[in-house]
Amino acid sequence: MIRVVVFDFDGTLVDSNSVKETCMKAVVAGIDGGQQALAAAVARGGNRYRVFAGVARALDPKGAPEAVAAHGRQLAATYTACCARGIVAARERRGGRQMLATLRRRGLRLWIASATPWRDLRPILRRRGLPPLFDGALGGPASKIGNLRRIMRAERAMPGEVILIGDGHDDLAAARSLGIWFVALTAGNRLPGPHRFAMRDLTSLVALVDRLRTRPRWRGRA
Repeated sequence: MIRVVVFDFDGTLVDSNSVKETCMKAVVAGIDGGQQALAAAVARGGNRYRVFAGVARALDPKGAPEAVAAHGRQLAATYTACCARGIVAARERRGGRQMLATLRRRGLRLWIASATPWRDLRPILRRRGLPPLFDGALGGPASKIGNLRRIMRAERAMPGEVILIGDGHDDLAAARSLGIWFVALTAGNRLPGPHRFAMRDLTSLVALVDRLRTRPRWRGRA
């Protein structure tokens, strides 16, 4: 029986993935070698602070460590400010507010588990008026798996009582690792199928949760 519903944020609750991609490119636009440095840093992975620290090192490999580190922080701050403006204004995923209100009325526990660093995520959630709709929200630097484990401990929930809605490979991998239900949000085409449960927007999520709540136990993996 589903008791806890967890949402990724970017690309799931709001149509914001394109905002982040645009801002990342804008930060290095006009910097000689910036696009190449960004591509290499993104390929190595990590959050925005690690990515832009890598960009700064690539742009000035012989620079003083303090100056290079400061440049990386400045690039990350520029990116964060750009994202904040764009994400606050981004469209909500269709059906989102009504779905959240319905699930709350039915007594389910609602959480956000995002890869966005918490210090950057918190003001965005506040400016969009989302905190009152949720029982909690977690972000980076913890991993998606780590945050889901924290939620399950806080709610004393077994895997079969938790469902995650997300649009990224990290969401799918976390759900599979923990054995929880998973719904692929496919509007951004970031999770090619097939998936056991998939939807383009959030208008049909309540019906799916209702259906799964009637099942007494977990009957398969994500």
